[in-house]
Amino acid sequence: MISKFGLKLLAGAVATAIAGGAMANTSLDATTTGDIFLNIVNTNNNTSYLFDTGVSQAAFNGNTSSVCASNGSCSFVLSGDANLTSFLATSGGVFDYSVVSATKNPTTDIDVTGNIIPASTISSFNDNQAQSAISLFVTAANSVAPPNPSTTSTVLPTASEWGAALTEGIVSTRVYAANNPPYADQAALGTALPFYNIVGSTATTFAGTWNFSNDTLTYSAVPLPTPLLLLLSGIGLMGAVSRRVKAAV
Repeated sequence: MISKFGLKLLAGAVATAIAGGAMANTSLDATTTGDIFLNIVNTNNNTSYLFDTGVSQAAFNGNTSSVCASNGSCSFVLSGDANLTSFLATSGGVFDYSVVSATKNPTTDIDVTGNIIPASTISSFNDNQAQSAISLFVTAANSVAPPNPSTTSTVLPTASEWGAALTEGIVSTRVYAANNPPYADQAALGTALPFYNIVGSTATTFAGTWNFSNDTLTYSAVPLPTPLLLLLSGIGLMGAVSRRVKAAV
């Protein structure tokens, strides 16, 4: 699989931001691209927390400078989010998380985390089915979230939670051929998840992983490629030897 960020992900600081824009402004079936969403599911009572990063799928896929730091890393600090605080405080809660986005402009395009590699062949039918499930889910979420421009998160009841078989279950089945919970797009909080881009039968891997830990959602770029690290260390060693020779003279 080929990284979409490639050599752009070499160096830089992590960008920290709270996303803006309301979920009600996000449409996955229109000509605009969908945003990237964080979904946390309480598997104990079948409710879910949804956070709209405000980062569009197209901007993230293109790694534009306005989205992440120069190395492609992003960070969203949610410690002040009352919805998240109350959701995670649920007694007996068992939580997992996933990150997902989708659009149809004009080709179905899905970004989704996964704890296994996507199926080797993903038909256009399965791609469309997964996109439709995400679209219906966000539509339901928009109806739950208050129509407030400052709203970027909501807690969804059992009837419309992300972990349902007809939403997350369809995505997992169509993209990963894994149709039983725990679904293949999710993992426990604090676990790094690879991020995949699915277009028709083609699946590519982003050069980084998502993680949700300590009330912070982070996309971390991969470290420097080994050949480059060796080159840099070699240059450093040459400099050290040069200084020693000069000192000896």
